[in-house]
Formats: sequence, C-alpha cells, structure tokens
Amino acid sequence: MTRTRTTRLRRPLLAGTTAVAAMAVTASLVAATAEPAKAATGPELSLIAATGSLTLTSWKEDPGVYLDLGTYLTADGRPLELKVTRKSYKDPVTITQTVYEGGKAKPRTLPKGTVKDFSGLPGFAEITVTDKAGKKVLTRTEDFCPNNASGRVRPDAPATSKYPESCPTNPFTLGSVWGVEKGWAANTYAGSYTEPVALAAGTYTAKVAVAKKYRDLFGIANKPATVKVTVVERSYEDDQGAAGAAA
Repeated sequence: MTRTRTTRLRRPLLAGTTAVAAMAVTASLVAATAEPAKAATGPELSLIAATGSLTLTSWKEDPGVYLDLGTYLTADGRPLELKVTRKSYKDPVTITQTVYEGGKAKPRTLPKGTVKDFSGLPGFAEITVTDKAGKKVLTRTEDFCPNNASGRVRPDAPATSKYPESCPTNPFTLGSVWGVEKGWAANTYAGSYTEPVALAAGTYTAKVAVAKKYRDLFGIANKPATVKVTVVERSYEDDQGAAGAAA
C-alpha cells in the first residue's frame, strides 16, 4: 500500500431437616436482598491496523511524510457515541458518552478537560517510530475524530452509519455528535489537522497505541498496532518525465 499526502478524511463509501431449614433461611435472605443494578455498558473498542506494511512518499521539493498508517478504532456490541456541547461561547466544552443500562440509553458524563474544543479527542493516538536498527527516531501524539473516514468491519453491521462526517472546527459551534457505528471502524489519522514529519528514505517500524487516559476511560485493551513503513523519496520531475515519455 502506497500513500501520498491527503486532505481531511471523509467516509468513502466486538439432606437433613437442619440443612433444609438453613437453606430456607438463606433463600429468604437472598430474596429479601435487592439485586444489584447492572453496570452501564458501552461498546467494546479496539485498535486495529488495516495493513501490516505500507509505503509513504516524501517529495524532494516538499519533504516530509504524513503518518497515515492505516490504524482504526473499532466499535463492537454498541456504537461509540459522544455528545460534545457548551452552553454558550463563554462556557467550557463538555462531553458525555451514551451508555446502556437495562437496555436503555443514558448519558455518562466524562471528566472535565477531556476535550478542549469540537475537533476531536486530544492526544488520543501515541505514535513511536523506530529505524531498522531499533533506534527511536520519532514520537508524537495525534488527536482522534470519531467521525473520521470509516467503514464496516462486520458483515452484520448496519449498512450505513448514523453519525456525521468530520468533527467541526467552526468557532461558532455549540454542539456536535461524534460516533463510530456498531460493527464499524474509524481511521485514527488526523488528516490535514496534523503536520508532516521528516523521515529519510528507508525502512521503519511504527507503533500506534491509544493513550492510557483513553484506555482507562473507555476500557480499551493495551494492544498497540504495529506497521512496517517504507519511506521513498521522489521528485515532481519524475512524474513530468513519465508523462512526457508517454506522450
């Protein structure tokens, strides 16, 4: 798989009498004790890599590569649904997650400061790149918009997602809904909201992990995705020369 620079991601297309008496007393005590309420549940979220290896292109005239590594967050059992709001332009942005208790949806308020605006979950993905010798050459974090480019990962998943595309950056936004549909996966790459990185031509290993605070918040397993990355250097003149030869 070869990737070049991209713009903002959009959607294309988890016994005896005594014993009997004792049992009767125990049964009556159990019956008299109210059953504990079942804990509210959300989706089972996982980080996956769509491919084990890919090629990124760095242009001589405009060096640097974007770390579109093909990693996705999947939602199983329930959709991941987040509602992000603020009462006014002067109030802070707050976020709730839709969870389910007894089959009914209810809001779960997430900690203050989880989000700072409507562009996504800050610092969600942690990326580490090592060279062929195993030396660390790059570390960075990227925000995650659950409304990123997404697609079904299960044949029994809904045919379409009910969630909108992209996360708004409009300064006048007062509310937004983010989500990953049940049985779907959303790209963790931040698209044009991220900056390119300087990597010389060569072979690397990229490890993508979900930041601990989000693993704890959403119950995501600590299982980073690993992708082999090959960086190639090209020139715009290469394409021009090929076009001229074809003509």
